[in-house]
Amino acid sequence: MPDFFEKHRDDMACTAVWSSQKLKFLPHYHSSVELAYLLEGSARAVIGGKSVTAHAGQMLISGSYTVHSYQDDCMNAIVAIIPLAETPSVQKQLVGGVFQSSVISDEDGTIKQLMEMLLKYKDDAVMRKGLSYSLLGYVMKHADFRQTGSGIKSGAMSDVLRYLSENYTQPLSVESIATHFGYSRSRFSHLFKANIGVSIPRFVNILRCRDAAKALTQTDLPVVDIAINAGFNNAHTFYVAFKELYGMTPGEYVKRVESKKEQ
Repeated sequence: MPDFFEKHRDDMACTAVWSSQKLKFLPHYHSSVELAYLLEGSARAVIGGKSVTAHAGQMLISGSYTVHSYQDDCMNAIVAIIPLAETPSVQKQLVGGVFQSSVISDEDGTIKQLMEMLLKYKDDAVMRKGLSYSLLGYVMKHADFRQTGSGIKSGAMSDVLRYLSENYTQPLSVESIATHFGYSRSRFSHLFKANIGVSIPRFVNILRCRDAAKALTQTDLPVVDIAINAGFNNAHTFYVAFKELYGMTPGEYVKRVESKKEQ
C-alpha cells in the first residue's frame, strides 16, 4: 500500500504519462498536477473532498497538494503527472491556487489531441515540456483556476501535510496543530479546508485508517490494539472512520484482501 503522501511524485523531474485501464487508488496527494483523460468508460473520484464522475471525453483534474482518490478500474484513460519542476514558470501559481472544476469536457477535441501527443512524445524532452505547458494552460483556463489568497504559502502547506503524515498516530487536535503553525483554531481550519479540500479531522482519520488497514492484513494484533496504535481513542471511533473511508468494516476489509490473495 503506497504512502498517503507520494514523495516519489515530488521527486519527479519531468512529466510522466501512460495509458491505463485502471484508476483505483486510495486517497493520496503530491505537489504534481494529476490529469486523467477518459477515452472509454467512466470513473468515479473524490478530489478535494468532493465526489465526481467523469465519462469518456472528459478529464479528471487533481491540483497541487489536493487529496484525491479513484474508485473504478473498468475504463481506458491517458494519465499524466506533471511535476512542478517541469513547468517552473507556473509553479507558484499552481501551489497557490485551486481548480474550481475537477472535471472538464473536451468539447473540441483539444484535450485528447494534447494528451495523445504527450504520450507519443514522452521521451522527447523539448516536446514533453512544451506539451506540459500547453496542457496546464488549457486546463487552468477551462477548469477555472483561481488563486486562493488563503494566507498559507505553498511551502507552509507542504510542511503542514508532512507534519500530519509524520504525527497522525499521536494525540492531535485542531487547536494543537493550529498553535504549532502559529494560527488560531478557526482561521487554520478554514485555511486547511480551502487548500486541501477536506477538514483536518477527516484528513487525520484517513491517515490513521490507512495505517490500520495495513496492520489488519500484516499483523495478528487485536482490532482494538490496531486502532489505538493508529491514533484512534477507541475501537468505536475507528470502526466509524474506517467504514466511512473504505465502505466496509475492518473485518470485511480483511476478508476481501484475503480473497484477492487466494485468487
